Amino acid sequence: MEFFKDDETKNNIEPKDLMAVERATTSLLGTAISLIILGFIIEKFELFLHLIAAQIKDKPHESIPQLSHISFYNYLGIAIVAFGVMLALYTYRYYTNWIRHLERGEIETDKNIYFFLALFIAGIGAVLIASMIIL
Repeated sequence: MEFFKDDETKNNIEPKDLMAVERATTSLLGTAISLIILGFIIEKFELFLHLIAAQIKDKPHESIPQLSHISFYNYLGIAIVAFGVMLALYTYRYYTNWIRHLERGEIETDKNIYFFLALFIAGIGAVLIASMIIL
């Protein structure tokens, strides 16, 4: 893998196109960081529930609905963090593909990443809404 290209390759790419790709890549990295933070917060919600359970010693865990499903938040948080890490890794591939297309003078877009990202975030919202209603 070659990290530094010669000057001829650099001159083939329009600066405005390169900056647009860098903005999109930075936006995807920001989304990945946000997902990792969200997953961490949801996973640590389990710790909060354990602390609440320690405060309410005289009641059994089964009588408090939120405390009987503590492990659900653990797994949900880990899954969201894992997706954020995969998105961060995919972002590098996204960036290198765009640079390759710009070097060739092609315009090619990857709409799939935005579809899957929107689908995943909508899925997270649906699962969280369901957990608030059901659990």
